[in-house]
Amino acid sequence: MQRTRSISFLQALGYSRSVRVPTSKVKRLFSTKPSTGIASEFLHETIIPTFRFQKSLLRLPIPELDDTLNRYLRAVEPVLKSSELKETQRAVHAFKNGVGPHLQKSLIERDASNSHTSYINEWWLDLYLEDRRPLVINYNPQLTLLDDPVPLKNSWTQRATSLITSTVRFYKTLHSERLKPDLFHTKPHLTKRFAFEYYCKLIPERWAMYGAAAWGAYPLDMSQYKHLFSSVRIPEDSGKDRLQTFTNSKHIVVQRNCNFYRVQVLDETTGNFVGQEALLAQLNQIVAQPANEVTKDGAGLFTTLDRDIWARVRKDFAQTSSKNQTLLHTIDSALFVVTLEDHGPRTEADISRTFLIGNGSNHWFDKSFQLIVASNGKAAVNFEHSWGDGVAVLRYVNELYEDSIQYSVVVDKSNNALTRNMEPLEYDLNVKLLEDLKKAKTQFQHHVEKLHVESVFSPITKKQISQFKIGTDGVMQMAIQLAHFRLHQKFVSTYESASTAAYKHGRTETLRSCTNEAADFVKKMVDGQVSAHEKHQALRAAINRHGELTKDAVMGQGHDRHLFALRKMAELQDIPLPEIFTLPSAEIMNKIILSTSTLSSPNIESGSFGPVNNECYGIGYGIEAPGAKFQLSSYRDDASQLADLLVQSLGDIKEILAAQSKRN
Repeated sequence: MQRTRSISFLQALGYSRSVRVPTSKVKRLFSTKPSTGIASEFLHETIIPTFRFQKSLLRLPIPELDDTLNRYLRAVEPVLKSSELKETQRAVHAFKNGVGPHLQKSLIERDASNSHTSYINEWWLDLYLEDRRPLVINYNPQLTLLDDPVPLKNSWTQRATSLITSTVRFYKTLHSERLKPDLFHTKPHLTKRFAFEYYCKLIPERWAMYGAAAWGAYPLDMSQYKHLFSSVRIPEDSGKDRLQTFTNSKHIVVQRNCNFYRVQVLDETTGNFVGQEALLAQLNQIVAQPANEVTKDGAGLFTTLDRDIWARVRKDFAQTSSKNQTLLHTIDSALFVVTLEDHGPRTEADISRTFLIGNGSNHWFDKSFQLIVASNGKAAVNFEHSWGDGVAVLRYVNELYEDSIQYSVVVDKSNNALTRNMEPLEYDLNVKLLEDLKKAKTQFQHHVEKLHVESVFSPITKKQISQFKIGTDGVMQMAIQLAHFRLHQKFVSTYESASTAAYKHGRTETLRSCTNEAADFVKKMVDGQVSAHEKHQALRAAINRHGELTKDAVMGQGHDRHLFALRKMAELQDIPLPEIFTLPSAEIMNKIILSTSTLSSPNIESGSFGPVNNECYGIGYGIEAPGAKFQLSSYRDDASQLADLLVQSLGDIKEILAAQSKRN
């Protein structure tokens, strides 16, 4: 099922783009002469090496046991029934006065002996790699880019050329440590000056983080960037996949029409980019090729399988012929994979579905990321989630879009003599593999046909909400809570992702946005006897609490990751799991019904991800200058109702804020 209630929220308000291009660069956008020299190879230069701050980053703190238990009890209160809450309180008390302190001490000791990383990093990676469910829907998200503001650059192969060019430039900038470090600037008037950069270059590396912080700039962990390029998740029949990253890759793999092509993007000798004219020629030749004659379904469908099944099939595939071995190695070692999608999605829901799942055949979900370009110029990044979180990918996507509209040019000719670096990759499918491919297609279709994808837009803007001096993320989260309660009349386990990238090897923390304060606000909103003033007060209290939780989470002071680590310690020591982990209440809290994530960026049209279970709603949302957008996916038949209620609830919240503002 696919439906959209609005045209693109950018088009709705007359926006063709949201990145302002300086007047001095307008001529360049329409130029047909690519830059040469060092400017053609790198995004930018920096005197601060990319990983300058990595060694000096603070380590992710382990919260105090009492703090975590108190946070947990507060988080379960609005979700559990009275009897379940009492049972949970008893279990928490028993844990606190029983094995809990021992597990806490063991965790601290283990962390101290692994000072090179965070206490959660290894276990969190294993959690991903040990999950045997298919990657598609369950894990891989997608981020849809805005269109290029120059219409000529949105043709199929021209857009692909632009985005591949900028991605290669990003890779070269990162690989040569010219990429500016990730910094959170609290005093940009000081820290975005040459004096600050020069200071950071001179200060000893082990003190670099402290030096930057003294100026009001806080470095973020960049360890995940090492898996952004030339990386792949390989299925294993041992019950745990493995990540593999290759060095010195100079090619990409392009998929189109169930065919694979090896495309050289860096010169084998010099390492220089082959150029936009050569790249466009190769892509044009690929688009001209006929469909795969062996099968109507591509080998990419294998990557949609259960991981154990795919592990077995991959071994069979490799053993079938040397061609197949070459194909796998070429894909695995490629800098990245490009998918040329014949379908040109128009509606927002169709765009989300196309880039999130597609038809399965023309994707390779195991790669660290796929750059997908549709025939109408729409483009997105679909990425495998085990190796990293949103911070690294979002940095890449933002740099990708901005560079592609400012640097790339309209190539006015395509020279077939330049296609020598394009090599078709053939593969063999025996009877058994053809049967496996058929089963993969059947299973894939079974899952995706049940998936509802919704996209809704509200004209309420970030500026309109910000004028009330209230957090926009909190407002969006309260809209989600209100919408769900209106549909189901209950509060449920809610997940919002918060980054702990301020710490070495930080990953994410769960932000439990269904709070007591949120529940109180929602109840008042649906009560016709409550005044607008009382509703406004409850809204402020709920959003203030959400802000406190956000601050705690990004500072490593949430409770979910800590409890997860304590459970892992019990398993490592063969200690019977305490009741705090085995009660029905634990299952209720761990079964996420509202899986949410903010995907705001001025360069992203939308973003989406799949539900994490059959009862879950996956809700990606963003609020920018044009308005607010919710991307929703779910196996539930009432997904469209919830989508409508999200827009209604956001509007109701704005009315409450506006009414109180007039009174003041």
